[in-house]
Amino acid sequence: SGGSGTARIGLITAAGSDPVDDADYYEDMFMSYGAAEAYWIPVHEGNKDANSDPSVVANIQRMTGFFFGGGDQLRIINSFYNNGRDESPALAAIREVYNNGAMAAGSSAGTAVMNSAVMITGGMSWDALRYGAYRIGEEIGLDDLTYEPDGGIGFIDNVIMDTHFSERGREGRLIRLIADTMDGPNGVVRGIGVDEGTSLVVYDVGESNSYGEVIGREGVFFADLSRAAIDTSGQYWAIDTVDTHYLTQDDTINLNTWEVSFASWKSDMKGQEVNDNAATSDKIFNGNRDNPNISPEYTYVATELFDSRLATEAFGRTLETNPRFRVDFVEGQASRGYGGRNPDTSRFDIAYEDLIVDMCASNQWCVSSKER
Repeated sequence: SGGSGTARIGLITAAGSDPVDDADYYEDMFMSYGAAEAYWIPVHEGNKDANSDPSVVANIQRMTGFFFGGGDQLRIINSFYNNGRDESPALAAIREVYNNGAMAAGSSAGTAVMNSAVMITGGMSWDALRYGAYRIGEEIGLDDLTYEPDGGIGFIDNVIMDTHFSERGREGRLIRLIADTMDGPNGVVRGIGVDEGTSLVVYDVGESNSYGEVIGREGVFFADLSRAAIDTSGQYWAIDTVDTHYLTQDDTINLNTWEVSFASWKSDMKGQEVNDNAATSDKIFNGNRDNPNISPEYTYVATELFDSRLATEAFGRTLETNPRFRVDFVEGQASRGYGGRNPDTSRFDIAYEDLIVDMCASNQWCVSSKER
């Protein structure tokens, strides 16, 4: 956004339950980082008329970057659009400045709202696999997977964005949402899940050479369903051949080809494995809610497969039953795991590309590597 002493950051706190309090917090934070200005854009559900205020638009046009705070992403949509999906003058100004080269970033809801594809709005992974995706307002249970079919604000295309990802075991819900919506309006075949304390920094947005770089303490999950097969013939929904990556500090990915480049301080895990056998989990989508000091369940099982000398497959099951879903992890011919000692944290981090994932009920048959 221009650097210390130059950056002028427009703050959007419309997602928050107390947007004024959130504004004070982010103003203090960005000024402490050295911003020349941190301007609160006073548009929220309780002050929606401000989205057409000429003075607000004029201030937006002076900004060199924008930050969207957390909360509920639907509040951002409700605040910055009029009459359904008519773009307000304030959002039009933000988009214009962004398209002219300003930075845009977000946390939590502020990340989930960035994509043009259908926008995820809630849900848990087991409920997603069991019941599927519901348009917002049509859900039946509190933990149902819900989405906004008209999408987010459209600053990044061709992916669905999700957040608090590994920590809350959201792999199942992201994959199910892609699967249920990819053939409809605003559907896509790819999704990205960003962990807490982590960012995916996207360069050259919308260009053929656009790429993302991972920074932060955890990782970013990528799911591609372009080769996936979905089975609805059994009692429960099932999917196989989901291609996945999990990248950590300093790894990069081309956001068109999804070609991965691992950090220079990482090396191929072949030959440096510590364990003989793969790990398993009986609560694969529980994240690390039971103990935040350990690795999230899904991430642990997937990354530990590349730390195994003998295994080429691993699995985990859901804690929830009726049915109990199973997740199979399979190393294909293109699968690679890279690891190394993180120069910032001194922790040994493992990242991987092209790990094949299947999901089905435990009483059904998930495709095995022998059948591929």
